[in-house]
This record gives sequence, C-alpha cells and structure tokens, in this order.
Amino acid sequence: MRVVATLLISALVGVTGAAYAQGGGKMSRIGFVAFVSPSITEQWLKAFREEMRKFGYEEGKNLVIEARYAEGNRDRLKDLVTDVARAKVDVFLTAGEPALLAAKAYGEHIPIVTVTCDPLEKLMGSLARPGGNATGFTCISSDLASKRLGLLKSLLPKAERIAVLYSERDTLESELQDLASQGRQLGMEIVRYPVRAPEDFDQAFKQMVDNKSDALYISSSSFANLHRKKLAELALTYKMPAMYGFREFVQAGGLLSYGAPLQDGFRRAAYQVNKILKGASPAEVPVEQPTRFELVLNTKTAKALGLEIPTSLLVQADDVIE
Repeated sequence: MRVVATLLISALVGVTGAAYAQGGGKMSRIGFVAFVSPSITEQWLKAFREEMRKFGYEEGKNLVIEARYAEGNRDRLKDLVTDVARAKVDVFLTAGEPALLAAKAYGEHIPIVTVTCDPLEKLMGSLARPGGNATGFTCISSDLASKRLGLLKSLLPKAERIAVLYSERDTLESELQDLASQGRQLGMEIVRYPVRAPEDFDQAFKQMVDNKSDALYISSSSFANLHRKKLAELALTYKMPAMYGFREFVQAGGLLSYGAPLQDGFRRAAYQVNKILKGASPAEVPVEQPTRFELVLNTKTAKALGLEIPTSLLVQADDVIE
C-alpha cells in the first residue's frame, strides 16, 4: 500500500509541476507564430520578454513561449498554428497579418494578441472594442503615408513618380489608396508594382526604371521585412532612392525609414497579454496605435546614390547610419 501511495503522490506532483511554475504560481503558455524567420524577430521577442518580466513573468519559472516560424512560407502557417494550439497555450502572440489570419482561422478560438503594420479595422472592426478573440498593436497611423511621402519630397524636391512595391497577397488596398490620395496632394503619381515572390523583384525594379520612377516606397509588411536585405541591395543596384517602414531596412543598407519601432509594439503586446492572462477578454482590450515614430537615415547609401541629404532632414533624424 505504501508503494501505491508513493506512486500516486509522485504522479500528482508531476501533474502539478506541469501546470504550475516553480514557486507555486501558474505556468502561463504563450504561442508565438511569425511569418518571418527567427533572426528577424529576435529583438522583438527580447522586448516582449523584458516587458513580461515587469509583470512578473519569467521563462523557466512561470512562463513558456512556444515559438514557430513560417520562414516566409504562407502554406506552413496552418500547421504551425495547429501545432501551437495543441500545446494548450493561453494566448497566441502573432507577428504580421499572415500569422494573425492563420491564428484566427485555425487557432481554436484561443485569444490572440498581434503586432502588425496593417490597418486592423479591416480584420477586427472597432479599434476601441475589437470584438472576437483578437486584439493587438498596429504600427499604422492616419498620417503615416503623408509623412513618408513628405520626407521623400524633402529629399527629392523634383520627385513626381513614386513606385510602390508590395506583396499582392497582402490586403493593403486601404494603404495603397491612402498613398494615392496623399500623393496627389503633393503632386506625386503613385504607381503600383505588386509582386508575389522574391523572384519577381528584379523585373519589378527594371519596370520602375523603364517607367522613369523617381523614388520607391516599400510597404511595411512581414513580406518586405523578410526580404529587406535583398530589397535594399536592389534599390542600390538600380539607383532607386527608397523609403522604408522600419529602421532595420536602413541598417541593412536602405536609404531612409520612418515608422514606429516594432519593439515598442511588442512591449505593448506584453501589456495586452498580461491583461488577458489575468482574465480580460481580448474583445474588451483596445487595439493600440503607436505614439512614437523615428526617422533613420543612411548617409553611406545616400552618397552611393549620388544624393546629398539636406540639413533639415539630418536634424530631424533620430538616428544617422554612416
């Protein structure tokens, strides 16, 4: 009987240990799914973990993060989300629209917090009361297109034709229409160049040159971020001044970027995840928008393109890469 009792106690301890963290607190499980690769999300997750520690969560003690990466393959997202859902996570954390859509479709109604640079109204309705099982952070703001085009105009006063490169598989129509509207106000023609895969990049750049584009605007998407090094290289090869949405493009050799730091989005995602773990419904957690934007310039790339960055832009810059 003592042997049986001992075995029962050991089994009970094992079950309890799986459900609870060291020190007696509940073990919280986050399922992180990203369209991009681990190297791209490294700094984002670092910011998320740092913020989660402020709320009392630490991996190995009371937090587990199940991370999965599609490496740019949309067809893998269904299986990745299904796999994470089977791990009985409490909350999905997704990076980018493709991962969000997969979590909504295949995530077994597990609450979702997303960080994306897409207008979330089209996926959630009201930002203040998103409804459903998802909330998050969007790095889109109402005047972002205007600001980016204005910065291009400051750098290239004679620019009239702006090429826009984007993934046609992303639902970016509202952003593209906003760009066209803002471009007309600045005397700029916005010309679209949709692509489906990196193999399409060279042809798109050749068409931009043939059509005498003055500058390039890269949409702020997971697809673009995944291929940022290649896009920056091609912009330099084809002598195309380009505006990007993230500083990481400029660090990879791009000319200039203006946008919300994605690390900020993941810090705010930690705040939202914490609220959900404590019992809040994602339907009642407002979608957040950025409060901080940064302008980053690369003077080495400007020199290679034969451009002189005006002092007015240099003094505005939050960071200058030389």
